[in-house]
Amino acid sequence: MLSKEFCILIPTINRADLLNEALAVYKKSFHSNIIFILDNGEQHIENDNNNVVISKADRFGVAESWNYLIKKAAIYFDYFLILNDDIILDNAEKNISEIIKNDDMRTFYVCEPHNNWSSFLLSISVYMENGKFDENFIGCYYEDNDYAYRLILNDINIKRDARLNPTTYRNSQTIKKNPELNNSHNNKHYYITKWGGEPNDELYTKPFNLK
Repeated sequence: MLSKEFCILIPTINRADLLNEALAVYKKSFHSNIIFILDNGEQHIENDNNNVVISKADRFGVAESWNYLIKKAAIYFDYFLILNDDIILDNAEKNISEIIKNDDMRTFYVCEPHNNWSSFLLSISVYMENGKFDENFIGCYYEDNDYAYRLILNDINIKRDARLNPTTYRNSQTIKKNPELNNSHNNKHYYITKWGGEPNDELYTKPFNLK
């Protein structure tokens, strides 16, 4: 049996249709791994013995959802494979175990496509050192840029790894279904206020330039 030292975390709000499609695949390809699902939309999500479905009606944003799931899963696991609900990552259980086996405890692993965090692997050690995802980013967008910039400031390696590339990739399907969930303008303003510039043009090395 393959390693059980990582679990899968998936937040969702309105794409149970796509998530259920993915779960049917994961039932076979991640048969020995627990999947924690945070349902922010009171949807019908297919369940089996490997899925832990947590329903919340108050609609956490992406950052808060990731933090919530990590808090729940960290009691049992040291590594978290975090996936979007609109992708499928097939036949990757062995690949993830190989990444973990060779991990140096100070590397953050993310799929290859630039500026895409649809699939990433985070260890509890990196999470504890870099801190929680900033829940001041409401809804979605820029929470990943913020975390990446903090990884750089903390001298934690960010590795783009093809083994995390989705086999089925569909971008921003949540926003496509409900554009009102897009908070990119407000989150962009918050990011610039926090770091003094947009992603890749930051001026501050301390949040809000505070010493």
